[in-house]
Amino acid sequence: MTSQKGMMCIAALGLLAFVCHAAMGSDADDDRTTTHAITVNASGDNAAALSDFDGDRTVGSSDFVLFAGVFGARRGDEKYEAKYDLNGDGEIGFSDFVVFAQNFGKEVPVPVVLRPTGELQPWDLSPIVPIDSVRSMPTGMPVFMRTEFANGELADLEMRFIQVVDDFLPPMPVYMVEASDPVLIQLGGIAKGMSGSPIFTEQGTWGAIAYGFISQDNPPYYFFATPIEWVIGSKGTVPLAKPAATLQGSRIVPLDIPVLSTGFNRMSPPEGGSSLLSEVVAAGLTRQRQHSFAPGRPLVVGLLLGELTLGGLGTISYVDGDRIYGFGHGMWDVGPVALPIIEAQVLGEISNLEAPYKFAALNPTVRGTLTEDRLPGVRGMLDDGPELVPIRNVYTFPSGGVVELVHKMPTIGVDPSTSLDLVAGALFAPLSNRVEDEPDHSIRVTTDISFVGADSTLARSRLYASPEGRLVSLIEYASNALSFILAQLMTRDDYALQVREAEVQVEVIPEPRFALVVDVAADTVISLGDMLAVTASLRVGRRSDREIELALSVPDTFPAGVYQLEAGSVATLGDDSGGAGGPGFGPPGGFRGEETIEDAFARLNKADENVLLKARLSYVMPLEPGRGFPRGQGPEATVSTQEDVDLFIEGFKSLQIKVGGD
Repeated sequence: MTSQKGMMCIAALGLLAFVCHAAMGSDADDDRTTTHAITVNASGDNAAALSDFDGDRTVGSSDFVLFAGVFGARRGDEKYEAKYDLNGDGEIGFSDFVVFAQNFGKEVPVPVVLRPTGELQPWDLSPIVPIDSVRSMPTGMPVFMRTEFANGELADLEMRFIQVVDDFLPPMPVYMVEASDPVLIQLGGIAKGMSGSPIFTEQGTWGAIAYGFISQDNPPYYFFATPIEWVIGSKGTVPLAKPAATLQGSRIVPLDIPVLSTGFNRMSPPEGGSSLLSEVVAAGLTRQRQHSFAPGRPLVVGLLLGELTLGGLGTISYVDGDRIYGFGHGMWDVGPVALPIIEAQVLGEISNLEAPYKFAALNPTVRGTLTEDRLPGVRGMLDDGPELVPIRNVYTFPSGGVVELVHKMPTIGVDPSTSLDLVAGALFAPLSNRVEDEPDHSIRVTTDISFVGADSTLARSRLYASPEGRLVSLIEYASNALSFILAQLMTRDDYALQVREAEVQVEVIPEPRFALVVDVAADTVISLGDMLAVTASLRVGRRSDREIELALSVPDTFPAGVYQLEAGSVATLGDDSGGAGGPGFGPPGGFRGEETIEDAFARLNKADENVLLKARLSYVMPLEPGRGFPRGQGPEATVSTQEDVDLFIEGFKSLQIKVGGD
C-alpha cells in the first residue's frame, strides 16, 4: 500500500511539474519572479538555498510538504514564517510557489565563507569629516569601510563615493556609495551585522553604513551611510515618524540587525502571535574576549544572557573615550534605554543564503550600557552595565538528575512582547535542548515570578499532558501557555508590569498523566437527602483505565425532579452556575477590563482546574409535567464535589438521575 507521505510526494511532483510548465510558458525568456517590486533570482544558488526549507542541501518533496503546510498564510497569521515567503511580499502565495518549483530538484552548495586580503589603512579614524567637505568630493572617489570580517580580524573594504542625497530623511542627508571591493561583490553586498561600519578616507570618518535598496540581486551594489555628525548627535535628531524613503522610485530600508542566539532550538510562537525567537540566527558561545571596542569592531546589544544568549549584532562606528556609537540607524527607535553591551568575535561572512550575514561567537560578559536608541544610530557607555533581571530555572529529570540555570535579561528598553519571548525562551528552550521528543511523558511546571509595580506574585503549578505525551510539544505548549498568562499581566491598560525576578521549576515525568473521561455511572433513581455514589471511568494515556469514586449528598431542600449528572474536569465543567463548558485544554481567558490587578493574580493563581475531577448534579425539570416548584425553589438547584486526581483530564460524560421526594 502506498504510504500517505508517498502519496503527498507524488502529488507534489505532479503539481510542481504543472507549475514549472506554466512558469516557463508564461515567461520563457525571464527566470526572475517579481512581486510588489521585490525581485527574487529564481535560477541562482541563492533562491535554491531559500527553497531548501529543511536544510538537507536538496530542494525536494520534504521541502514541498513543509511549504504546503503554510501556503496561503499572511504576515501576522499564526502559520506565517518569513522563510517560506520567498519574494518577501508578506504572503506565502503562488508566486513563491513558482520560485520553489523552478528550483525543485536542485542541490544547494555549501555556503562560502569569504576572507578579504590586504592590509588595514594606517589612517586615524578619530577626525570627523563634516558634511560640507563631503559635498565637495568628486564622484567615484575611493573610500573605505572598516568592519570585523573573519576570525576576529578587521578588514578595510574599498567603496566608491557616488553622491550626497539630501531628500532621503530630511533634515538628515545620507552618503550614497557603491560596494566596489571584489570581496563585497562576491559576497553579494553588505552583510547583515555590518550596520554601523565606518566609512572613511585619509581625512577621517565620514559616516556609518546604514541603508540599502530593498532588493539588489546583481552588482553594482549601492548603499547609504549616515553622516557621522548625525550618528554622534552633534547635528540634532531626526523625527521618528518618517515615511519609507525612496530614491528614483526604489525603496530604501535600514540594513538588518541580526539577532544572534547561542544554544537554541526554535520553538513555536505563542498562539496568535509571532516570536522574536523564531527569527534568530545561530551563533557560537565563546569565552574568548572581544579584541577591542574600536571602530569596525562588533557592537552587540544583549537581550538575554546565559546558556541561551541573544544579542542584536551591529558594528561600532565611532569611539569618544568611554562613549561608543554604532549601527548608523536605530535598533527599535525607542529613545533612552538601559541595555547591556556584550562581547562578540566575528568568525566569517556567510554568502549564498537569504542574505549575506556575519557568523559570530558571543561572549555574554557585560562590558557597558546602551543608553540611547534613536533613528541616526545607537550610543552607549563602556561601564559596569545596567541592572538585569535574574531568571532561574530548575529542571528535574526522570533519572533523578537536576539542572539549575540562571539567565539575565534587561527590562528598560525592551517592549513587553519581547520580554515575554525572552522569559519563556530562557525558561523552556534549554529544556527542549536536553530531551528527545519521546512519547508517554508529562511535565509539571511551577512558577514563582514577581513584578515591578505589584506586590503579588505569579505562583502557579500546572500539569501538562496529552494523548501522545511527546516531550517537545508539551514543552512548547507550556512555554506558550506561560507567555499567554504573562501577557495578561504585562500588557494591561491600568498597570505597566515588568518582571522583577522569575523562578520556574519543571519536572519531567516518565509517564502519560493524560486522562479522558469515558463513562460515568450512578444509581439512576434516588430520594432527596440520599447520598449518590458516582463512579467516573478514565482512560489514562493509551494503555490503562482507572475508576474514581465520588459521592454527592442531595439536600432534602431541593425540588424532586430530573437531574443531570456530569463528570469531567473543573476546567471543562466550570462553576455551578451553568451547564457544561467547552474543553479546558488551554490557558484561562484574557484580561477582563473590570478586574483589579489583585483580582487578576487571584484568578491566574487558582488551583490547576485541569487535574480536578468534578461530579455535578444539576436540576433539569420536575418529575411530573406542569407541576410547580415549592416556594423559594427553582431550576438552579445544583450540588457538586471534586477531587484532585493528578491527571490532566479532558472530556466529560453525563447521566440523567431521577430524584424523588419523601
